[in-house]
Amino acid sequence: MEKLEKTAAALRRRGFEAVVFETAKEAADYLLSDMPAGETVGFGGCMTAKQMGLETLLRAAGHKVLWHWEVEPAERPALLHEAMNAPLYVCSANAVTEDGLMVQIDGTGNRIAAMCYGPGTVYVLIGRNKIVSGGYAQAVKRIKEVSCPLNARRFQLHNPCAETGRCNPAECEKPICHVIASFERAPNGKRTQVILINESLGY
Repeated sequence: MEKLEKTAAALRRRGFEAVVFETAKEAADYLLSDMPAGETVGFGGCMTAKQMGLETLLRAAGHKVLWHWEVEPAERPALLHEAMNAPLYVCSANAVTEDGLMVQIDGTGNRIAAMCYGPGTVYVLIGRNKIVSGGYAQAVKRIKEVSCPLNARRFQLHNPCAETGRCNPAECEKPICHVIASFERAPNGKRTQVILINESLGY
């Protein structure tokens, strides 16, 4: 927990709200208690939320959940825009440094866009496995060597990273890493709540 507490303190210095939980269940209970009753919640692509069963818990509590993973491809563009403008938004981060820098890589950019502008409150779920001890370069290295290969395999893509675990942009036909963003500080005009969990979750 010491690493998580250190990271949370660094995130607070950068203007984020940050809380630490021992288990995913404790984190889910907190989310349910923190969200206004019946409010609509948009989701980014988030394996951590899926592993937590968060969409089921929120619906059971009376929330409307907007998640593009649950609809057919033709319906996704409209739902992505709707989710990006929901009052509440749930996503994860691909990596966070111990000094509080969050780094994201997106294929579509919907998650990064929502984190920057749109929803009034963004909840960022981060398992202990996504915390790196180095800086920006180490965060990107983790994403390129861990997050991207696992996601590419999940999408059944034959990208170089999926096949070898190594990024090779020259030979990548369907990249999922179009947009890279580093969050030096919490974006103005919104509440960004980072939830650190002492479990290995997501990619």
